[in-house]
Amino acid sequence: MLVTINDIKVRKRVRKDLGNIEPLMDSLKRYGLLNPITLNSRYELVAGQRRLEAAKRLGWTSINAVIVDVTDKVSLLEIELEENTQRVEFTDSELLEGYAALEKMKNPNFFSRMWYAVTSFFSEVFASRSEARLNSKILKTRNFLFLLPLGIVLLIISAVLYNTGTAGQMLRNIFDVSSALLMLGGIAALVRIILLRRQSS
Repeated sequence: MLVTINDIKVRKRVRKDLGNIEPLMDSLKRYGLLNPITLNSRYELVAGQRRLEAAKRLGWTSINAVIVDVTDKVSLLEIELEENTQRVEFTDSELLEGYAALEKMKNPNFFSRMWYAVTSFFSEVFASRSEARLNSKILKTRNFLFLLPLGIVLLIISAVLYNTGTAGQMLRNIFDVSSALLMLGGIAALVRIILLRRQSS
């Protein structure tokens, strides 16, 4: 949940030296807060002091936080120690492998770029085709919308003819059934268009 930074209370903590906050600030600027800080129900900081400090220096007014139901001092200290001792840093070889993979992704070779271009082209083609098919279905269905007003007009004509004595009961029944079928067709077309539009959004 989002918490106003000014509402957060930082009590006495084990960590005294926050280290160099600049790289963390750069990370927050580029990627946002990847891991929320942890607070208790009284908005006291449980874990994430460096993240909170970096956010303050960046001028953030609110920050994402996880609220835990812990207020006693023993549990708060246990969580702070646990959070800072259970993290396992990457080994040198893991870091090298990770940065090598990142470099390869950022600067792919010729064949990788070609493969990416081909797959992107076909995915766009298929996406545009499916969108075109959907739009085509909507346009075709629109052609049946006129059935609804036509059915209403037919119903009115039927009532007028019957009331003026121009048409008998049998003719009126035929008109009524026809108008009902036309209106049902128009309503069905309207419902189909709504469903197709929801599918496209």
